[in-house]
Amino acid sequence: MKNHNDEAMAEYFSSMLNEKTSTQVIDSPVSETLPVNVAGLPEQLVFSEKTEQIAPTQVPVETKKAWKNIEVENEFQVLFFELSGLTFAVPLTDLGGIHHLDDSMNVLIGKPPWFSGVMTHNESLFNIVDTAKWINTGESADTLAYSHYILLGATQWGLSCEKLVGTETLTRSQIKWREVQGKRPWLAGMVKEKMCALIHAEELVKLLNSGMNIHGN
Repeated sequence: MKNHNDEAMAEYFSSMLNEKTSTQVIDSPVSETLPVNVAGLPEQLVFSEKTEQIAPTQVPVETKKAWKNIEVENEFQVLFFELSGLTFAVPLTDLGGIHHLDDSMNVLIGKPPWFSGVMTHNESLFNIVDTAKWINTGESADTLAYSHYILLGATQWGLSCEKLVGTETLTRSQIKWREVQGKRPWLAGMVKEKMCALIHAEELVKLLNSGMNIHGN
């Protein structure tokens, strides 16, 4: 049974890694024509011999920063954690800390369904994610026994998890790296042996800051 599950997980993560980025359409600037109030013009108009040509104002175009995968040494350490039957890995360089979840969490109204609440630690306030609901496993904090939350870098976002599996040193060759952004920019690659997702913490935080779930909704 494990072999079937492993193959299914491998196919699942491989399909995510091979996603193509959708074509971006850039709208052309739209020119506007201002209405002329003819009635308001004086009866005798004086025109200069030369009309000064005013160059159109150059509006800086905001360019979207291209997606870039994480940069790690040839050997790097990761933390493995589990929830809802899935295993995830996050590089220790992107790990801001690990804390226990307790009953001190405060629920905020008007937040996305995957937002569990906020917790205070050492006078700092952290936003706690119901990770299973965020990645749409069909489960949530109502059905899982979350024990810890994992802080993503120096941000205020913490991912809930059921179990901390431990740390391990990996090499770059042990990862099947994602080459394009695809629909899941938070996915840096797949740890081949464990067939689990390696988290791109910076991109995941961008989605959380935008109020988006794993599907970008």
